[in-house]
Amino acid sequence: MRIPIFNLTRQYKTIKKEVDRAIQTVLSRGNFILGEEVAAFEKEFASYIGIPYGVGVASGTDALTLAMRALGLSTNDEVIIPVNSYPTFFGIAMSGVSVRFVDCNESGNISIEDLKKRIAQKTKAIVVVHLYGNPADVIGVCNLLKTLNRTDIKIIEDCAQAHGATIGKKRVGTFGDIACFSFYPSKNLGAYGDGGMVLTKHKEIADQIRALRMYGEIKRYETKEVSGISRLDELQAAILRVKLHHLDAWNDRRREIASLYSKSLMRIPNLSIVPYAEGSCHHLFVIQIKVRDLLKQYLAKEGIGTAVHYPISLHLTKPGLVLGYQRGDFPMAELLSNQILSLPIYPELSNTNIVRISNVILRFFSS
Repeated sequence: MRIPIFNLTRQYKTIKKEVDRAIQTVLSRGNFILGEEVAAFEKEFASYIGIPYGVGVASGTDALTLAMRALGLSTNDEVIIPVNSYPTFFGIAMSGVSVRFVDCNESGNISIEDLKKRIAQKTKAIVVVHLYGNPADVIGVCNLLKTLNRTDIKIIEDCAQAHGATIGKKRVGTFGDIACFSFYPSKNLGAYGDGGMVLTKHKEIADQIRALRMYGEIKRYETKEVSGISRLDELQAAILRVKLHHLDAWNDRRREIASLYSKSLMRIPNLSIVPYAEGSCHHLFVIQIKVRDLLKQYLAKEGIGTAVHYPISLHLTKPGLVLGYQRGDFPMAELLSNQILSLPIYPELSNTNIVRISNVILRFFSS
């Protein structure tokens, strides 16, 4: 029996009646753009995270781009992002800012030690990515900026993989100036298409994002700047409202799965599990192994899907090389890109499936 890396149809079957009812409600209203569902979901999701303002946009990438613009950042301003956060780069770079990379630590999240070396006078923002659903040390970043007396540097939390993850009693997305979320279908809270949201504590930033998501308008046909279109649509918002009610239970199940994996795999000497902080929502379960590609092939032959998040560090891509970086500049990111492997993890994955995956991995090492 094949076990895919993600299985979205299983989840749909568990909430089919609720989702179908929500879709039918939108269809019967006949309003598909910026209506009741989007407005309600913005409030509900912002409340769930613990932030006063939420603005739905078309994707997580757009959320990052519009966040940069709402903060007034431009070509002369430098924004630091983790070099192993592949999708994040494109949303930031599309805004026209100057990008500077920083290495990660063994968990895949931003390295505070390397960040100390990378902050420059031109630095105006730092993007803290909560990779794999694993909370990054955003508090450490905030403390570092206080120590350096750099109150001019904004903190953007990229929470695209971290819906519901916590640090202490607070959800990620509440520590920075702006938080950006993706609702890509495979996320812990995923739509049946693209979608994203920008959350902020600041009304003026929220108002700016609302303008930027539709022609720069502060009210209909009253524009203050040139902008395009980036709207979360009514159907996706209705679906996400249904799913939001299940998110905590789904995250709890992900944590159970991660615990089962850990107990099964921790005794393998040549395999390690990427360190997860307490409060992780386990969007991904990532292991580290020197013979990653051989294991990946072996699992594929056994019908088990895996993925690599991500196989190349940004400084070794064409855009990164253009920025003047070269191999060896970010050693931890380079090491992880060659050794990490994501195993299947989604709430509907059965304990039997987890045992089978673990046993196949054990068999790989014994053979």
